[in-house]
Amino acid sequence: MKNQFKKFISSTVDYHNFKGALEIANELNCGIEISRFGKLKDIEDLFDITKKEYKAALKDFEGEVTLHGFFSNLNVAAKDPLIREVSEKRYYQSLELACEFNAKTVVFHTCFNNLLKHQEYRQLYFRRNIEFFHEFIPYFEKEGIIATIENVHESDWELIRSIVATINSPNLKATIDVGHCNLHSDYPVSKWIENYGIMLHHMHFHNNFKDEDSHSSLLKGSLDIKPIIKTLNEMQLNPQITFEIFDKDALFESVKYFDEVVEGV
Repeated sequence: MKNQFKKFISSTVDYHNFKGALEIANELNCGIEISRFGKLKDIEDLFDITKKEYKAALKDFEGEVTLHGFFSNLNVAAKDPLIREVSEKRYYQSLELACEFNAKTVVFHTCFNNLLKHQEYRQLYFRRNIEFFHEFIPYFEKEGIIATIENVHESDWELIRSIVATINSPNLKATIDVGHCNLHSDYPVSKWIENYGIMLHHMHFHNNFKDEDSHSSLLKGSLDIKPIIKTLNEMQLNPQITFEIFDKDALFESVKYFDEVVEGV
């Protein structure tokens, strides 16, 4: 039996026009993934006001909601305690927003710097993440929300898989961003899927030509999604799918193409 994927679009499709993104989601019969909540330069002063604005916009939205947690310039594994402090604050604010918007999934980045080729750095990054998520995830368990960790610059799945496995909670899982895999990894997305297995809860779909993180149409890039869908079917995995595509026309053609591939594989 073929998978019936639960589909979302990213609110970045109509940048900083959240109501416009909701209209597009309704038109496509998709849920919404709230990304880049508000404007970061105003977030300290306008957090509560923006939260009320988003909640009001969601009042009549019938689709499901997921949330992309704060990530810009954050690092819960930083050596500098002040950087860790603000990073942790933004992570807890992300959980607050998920509760407010009834989002059942929150996506976080590791913010891992793959250019630093030091084993000590990787080990420290792992330990600090374990320390943080050990304290953080019980709040997700209490609220019945799943946190996921998304690959960005990672060249393979090992760091994220190890964090998820060590925390060993049903409320911490993995997100695969297929565009980031295409850009930063020598491994095909299918290999990422095989290594995550049942840890995989969520996926971001967009494309590129391995030159920049362009978040282009699935039809505009070097990534072929057919083997991805085939692997998911073979492994009987049914992750949520968010189309993280910035251009509206590219989004519409991508959703149509995705549905055709799912039907044809």
